[in-house]
Amino acid sequence: MKKNKRWLLVVGVLVVLMGGFYIIQSMHYRDHFLPNTEILGVDVSGQTVNAANKKLTDQFDQRQYTFVEKNKKILKVKGDALGLSQDFKKGLTQILNKQNPWQWTTSVFAGQKTNAQEDPTINTAALKQFATSTADKLNQNRQEPVNAKLVTSGDQFKIQKEVNGDQIDADKLATTVTSALDNHRQVIELTDAYKKPTVKASDRDLQTTERDMNKLASTKVSLQIQSTTVTVPQATVLSWVTNDNGKATVSSQAITNYVTALSQQYSTIHKTRQFNSQQQGTVSVPAGTYGWSINISATSAMILASVKAGQDLNKEVSHSGSGYTTTGDIGNTYVEVSKEKQHEWYIKDGKVVMDSDIVTGKPGQDTPSGVFYVWSKQRNATLRGKNDDGSSYASPVSYWMPIDYTGVGLHDSPWQPKYGGDWYKEHGSHGCVNNPPDFMAKLYAAVDEGTPVIVY
Repeated sequence: MKKNKRWLLVVGVLVVLMGGFYIIQSMHYRDHFLPNTEILGVDVSGQTVNAANKKLTDQFDQRQYTFVEKNKKILKVKGDALGLSQDFKKGLTQILNKQNPWQWTTSVFAGQKTNAQEDPTINTAALKQFATSTADKLNQNRQEPVNAKLVTSGDQFKIQKEVNGDQIDADKLATTVTSALDNHRQVIELTDAYKKPTVKASDRDLQTTERDMNKLASTKVSLQIQSTTVTVPQATVLSWVTNDNGKATVSSQAITNYVTALSQQYSTIHKTRQFNSQQQGTVSVPAGTYGWSINISATSAMILASVKAGQDLNKEVSHSGSGYTTTGDIGNTYVEVSKEKQHEWYIKDGKVVMDSDIVTGKPGQDTPSGVFYVWSKQRNATLRGKNDDGSSYASPVSYWMPIDYTGVGLHDSPWQPKYGGDWYKEHGSHGCVNNPPDFMAKLYAAVDEGTPVIVY
């Protein structure tokens, strides 16, 4: 009996000791991880949250991130290079709170594996610096993306397809890295950070612009210049059409440049002419008041309005000046004055109908050479000016036909006793063409306003 009692006592003591040990261990695991606990592949058995967090942090500080491009490894970096710092406390605390400390004995044999929620902190400034420097380095020999655009092809516009390229966008790279870190990925695909064209061939707006520009570029433009029809080449019309931020429009400057060139080609004002004279053969006559030019602003505005509306145009150019409707510029009706011969002819319809000796300007006050025209006719006018000595003169004339805008013209001169020869050298006019009174009366009656006067 005594042996049995001692045995029972020993067993009781052992039970009490084991129970106490169990309770003490269970209390210990209230703030320590159970035996055989592995989190994110790291053994944290028996450790507090702080100790486990340090162990995990030390482990993950060495984690490397691989950047790949189409299955090719480009570079590897550690998390700190990306501005990454880890903190697992929140996830560890959640795991600790879920474990049952009274089941530590089961854990000794079975163990547990779990994942703690990573709570990464990203230094955005450091990540941006990494993304910028990496993009700059990788982009040195890479192709930039090219937007789809409208180009000329023959006599129309066509869309040139975009080119994707393979350059890295630093901002996209930073975003791609952030997404990978947030999702616990260690492999980062660089193609996700490629710069992309902002305009694609499939964009509806670009296709609309193409249609609108081709409509304007197909406008037919013909211009009547005297007896000539100038058909503007379709390629030229196309060159006037522009893309203004997606809106089809027309360049007024391009049209003005074109009309300016036309004016230089066809206009007669300010041009030296080769003239077939009565007695001196072909002579070169400088520009005078006679001639016409295309009104560039009015003609350009007419063309611009037509092309902008996409309406075909076939109209005469706007013009100004004299002689526009005359065939062959000067035509075959004119007054011819030869200073060398001191003679004047009136040619009508190609035939000399009257002629006379004259007196032109005295040397130093020479009658200007040029192609002029009678822009006015006056009876009983008084011509005023200055003599060589500075005194004023006032000469009444019966017939006055001014030919330039400085006071030079054709008139009668009853004070001249003779005409022709060298008389002008000592007794010449102040620049006008002096005519015998009887001849001037006939010339005045025969010549219309607008008649060309060629002085050479």
